Amino acid sequence: MKITRVRTLLSTAPQRDLYMPSRQRRSAAFILIETDTELTGLGETYAGYFVPEMVPGVVEFYEPILVGQSPLEVDLLCRRMFTAGKFWARVGLGSIVLSGIESALLDLKGKALGVPVYELLGGRCHDSLPCYATGGTSPHDRGELEGKVAQYLSLGFHSVKLGAGSYRPGHPVVGSRTAVEARDVEVAKVEFLRQRFGDSFQLNLDAHMDNLGEADHVWSLATAQFVLKALEAYPIGFFEEALPYTDMRAYAELRRSTSIPVAGGECLTSLEEWRDWLEHQPFALAQLDASFMGGITNFIKIARLCELQGVNIATHAWSATPGAAANLHAAFASRNTAICEMAAYNPSRPELNTHIVAPLLTDLWVEPPVIENGRVRLADTPGLGVRLPEGFLERHPFEPGSGEFNSVKGKLLQP
Repeated sequence: MKITRVRTLLSTAPQRDLYMPSRQRRSAAFILIETDTELTGLGETYAGYFVPEMVPGVVEFYEPILVGQSPLEVDLLCRRMFTAGKFWARVGLGSIVLSGIESALLDLKGKALGVPVYELLGGRCHDSLPCYATGGTSPHDRGELEGKVAQYLSLGFHSVKLGAGSYRPGHPVVGSRTAVEARDVEVAKVEFLRQRFGDSFQLNLDAHMDNLGEADHVWSLATAQFVLKALEAYPIGFFEEALPYTDMRAYAELRRSTSIPVAGGECLTSLEEWRDWLEHQPFALAQLDASFMGGITNFIKIARLCELQGVNIATHAWSATPGAAANLHAAFASRNTAICEMAAYNPSRPELNTHIVAPLLTDLWVEPPVIENGRVRLADTPGLGVRLPEGFLERHPFEPGSGEFNSVKGKLLQP
């Protein structure tokens, strides 16, 4: 079996969630590897969520390295691609796109051998894993906040992640100008949810400090420490991205100063970046993304480095289905996976998903994972267990300019 073609497939589809009103669509960049047999491999790069227009050119750069080669030689081909673009692709966009190419190669190899990708990574370490519903921003209205959490718990989750600050159209997401204001917003939110739901679920918080527009207020180390110290009185599962990814030493100091597990890592794009950050031990929970950090193999390597430090890992998974599948396979093959991030829907119980329309999330599984009692079980479908249904790209054609970015003057994000 030989590779005959490598293609980028772009798609834009509705993404409407009753409890995430800020966006109405999303895009994805899939990598399709074709062979001289009926078998193909499908992967995804998370770059497609942000800069989909830039992905095809990077894929075309790497395609000649793959055409004519055996898709079973995944490690060899990935080393060649890394070497070819080492000067400019060691980190950043090149590495992120390589994530999707490697996933497609592993998907193809798994199909050829008749095994799930996790078997290619050393085998399954877990029968099931805890998971949480990723909830995006926190609604300003308390009724909406209560409804959001209640909906997500009804899907089978026992853990929910909500954003810091509060979402209200026309206002900054993180609008608190002082540490006291920031503390009061988060404490009031937590107290309200505990009053309404008690200890029936685990609450995690995400400040998104590396993904804010210029109208939002980015926390300093002192503000983050002040907020987390106040939240130590509550059973917070973890606090994600309380600081931007500009100072690994500040993250390490934050981690040392609080009993709340400090989580982060989703914006790190390569093995080398992760190694540098881990030297400072900045995270109590390291969040790895196989669709962003150079590939599934890098995920496994970083997970093992974290394990040597006694650090558990979680997946970061806000990509479409192939990227989410890559993260799940890597998570199940890593001994120190503590929890998996999941988009807030139930893949195997579509009748429960009355709040969401999101074809890029819901329509691409061969056999979807099962979420029950707060845990996720992964099917044993060969490869990644994903596919593009016939006619999907025609129903959801790509819309230029649909990628997500942080709003600044002159370039404002539209719903």
